[in-house]
Amino acid sequence: MKKLYLFVLCVIVLLGYMYRDTSHEAEFKPPMSPHGVPYRVGNLGGKPVLVGEGFSSLEYEDSPRLVRENRYKGYKPPPRDFNSVITSFAVYMKYTSGLILVRYGGAPEGSEAARTAKESQKQYRAEEHQKHNEWVTIMTNAGVRYYPNLTAFFNNKTINSPIRTRESMEENHYRSIHIPANKEEFGLEKYDPHPDWVSSYGYPETEDMYIKKDSQGKVTTLILCKNKERNNLEKRCHMYWNIEPFMKVQLRALFNRVHLKDWRLIQERSEKIIKDLAVDPKTISNNL
Repeated sequence: MKKLYLFVLCVIVLLGYMYRDTSHEAEFKPPMSPHGVPYRVGNLGGKPVLVGEGFSSLEYEDSPRLVRENRYKGYKPPPRDFNSVITSFAVYMKYTSGLILVRYGGAPEGSEAARTAKESQKQYRAEEHQKHNEWVTIMTNAGVRYYPNLTAFFNNKTINSPIRTRESMEENHYRSIHIPANKEEFGLEKYDPHPDWVSSYGYPETEDMYIKKDSQGKVTTLILCKNKERNNLEKRCHMYWNIEPFMKVQLRALFNRVHLKDWRLIQERSEKIIKDLAVDPKTISNNL
């Protein structure tokens, strides 16, 4: 009887160790970033990503902003891993150099991460109030926020809009409706604000629209540029485009209109920043 008791006890202890080891193996621990804190992890547009300290307003698909039942006090987000769907975040970039603004100041003293962060803060503070500053705000939309059809977006801003009747356009003096300018600027087709929109609200309260189409006639880039300065700073442009097939992600870049001529460079460097977040989880398994 005593031997049986000892045998059962040994089995229980062994199973306990096995269960503990299995739990330990299943526990996901994000790798450390160069700033000395763990990366934020998730899945962005179908790709596993590591998100560092230069990225702000990170939102997951279970965010209280997206899921009503999670808005109640006491909601605790679950642990994140590479299956956690990211829906949006933002990052500031100086498009002429590709430098990312990193406001976090806790990187190990003397490290490259600390030096780069300080340099980005120095440049941003010196330039943010300059009228023609070169800083771009990049925002992502993925998951439930991903609406890839830029052609529909474009059509809804013309007199051919399928969701707005001609009567409703007339009632609103064709506000937010554009007509062809029949010319190109910087390799983009230009659309002017509708004349009724201009006469009713004034030219500064309108915007110009620019588009780029592919060989099938689908809109691949759409840019809306304000005709009014903001707080004595330069007029702003909002550029939209998708980065499929690499990721199911739509990017939105905000920049000063004076830099519209560099829209391709802004796209190129914005995409690089986002695509460089993608990782192969197998290559970082030793760091978990």
